[in-house]
Amino acid sequence: MPALNLRMARVEAIDQEGEGVQFLTVDMGDRLERAVNYLDLGERVAVGEEVVVNTTAVDLGLGSGGCHFVLPGSGKLDRGWGHLMKLRYTPLQLRVRAAEEQDSPWHPLFLQEKGLGGIPVLVAELHSMVAPLALALQVLDPGARVVYLVTEGGALPAALSHNTARLKELGAISRVITSGQSFGGDLETINAFTGLQAARLVARGDYVVAAMGPGIAGTGTVYGFSGMEQGATLQAAYALGGQPILVPRISFADSRPRHRGISHHSLTVLTRAYLGPAWVPLPLLPGSKGRAVLDQARGLPRRCRRRWLEGEYIGEIAARHPRLFSTMGRGYPQDKEFYWALGAAARLAVSLDRSKTPCRRIAIK
Repeated sequence: MPALNLRMARVEAIDQEGEGVQFLTVDMGDRLERAVNYLDLGERVAVGEEVVVNTTAVDLGLGSGGCHFVLPGSGKLDRGWGHLMKLRYTPLQLRVRAAEEQDSPWHPLFLQEKGLGGIPVLVAELHSMVAPLALALQVLDPGARVVYLVTEGGALPAALSHNTARLKELGAISRVITSGQSFGGDLETINAFTGLQAARLVARGDYVVAAMGPGIAGTGTVYGFSGMEQGATLQAAYALGGQPILVPRISFADSRPRHRGISHHSLTVLTRAYLGPAWVPLPLLPGSKGRAVLDQARGLPRRCRRRWLEGEYIGEIAARHPRLFSTMGRGYPQDKEFYWALGAAARLAVSLDRSKTPCRRIAIK
């Protein structure tokens, strides 16, 4: 039986247009609702035009993907190199120019097995972590190039993220790289390994923030959450000669017990999904909250090199950019510990000695 709903709608207004995307108001016949039109998949639409929209997420009442999406009515393949397909074997498969493919001008750079040269790779679970991390790195290391690697766990089109566009305007992110089935970045790559290589060898990044696009799925089970992909990204960072940093998800504002203190998602990634060495930055917290995180951190294996750092400074950055500080509907004042953990992660990344290999800096025990 069908697993998606398709309906006709009329474009009432074009609310915003950015690189690769149109944000629309559409008339569904009985009400006005939001819709997104991705220009990588089709062509621009105009006010008054009739379009077909996928209404499935809204009909299910989902927060993730909770708007309508326009199905392309027309499109035209441009000429030039590039043969990699994304969204493969679906009606919306599209051609991209992957940085590592044979016809690419950068192809020779990817013939080496490593390439990261000790740069920090901050592996985060939530898209809401990207903006605070990038802004903190910008403050702590002015002039450094921060590259955002978009993974597959959330929204696949990079254009959906308002935060990413704003971070590029602010100079906090220099390039966006889409890996795997995610698409629409400044550079396209086949997987997280070549995505990280592209971040260093092509984009010349000094830091990489690797995280999914908007949206995350969780089921309350041991392994059933999107963030399990962090294990593979940490492995890629380590294998390629980078400094793998697991950005912990910490909160005392989340009502779900499994996400209080260090989230079970972060703990599962470090103990089950990835078995190699990693830096684990942890924020200095007062009183019972600090003791709770300390007790959880004691259960981590010794290959997880814990560093306790002050992250409260990130509050000043949040005051300047409040719209870029929002997670699960909570801003900085409502979930300070979440953001202090990101401040600690950025501080650790800036402090790492890149002249030494990750193996010498992180003991595997």
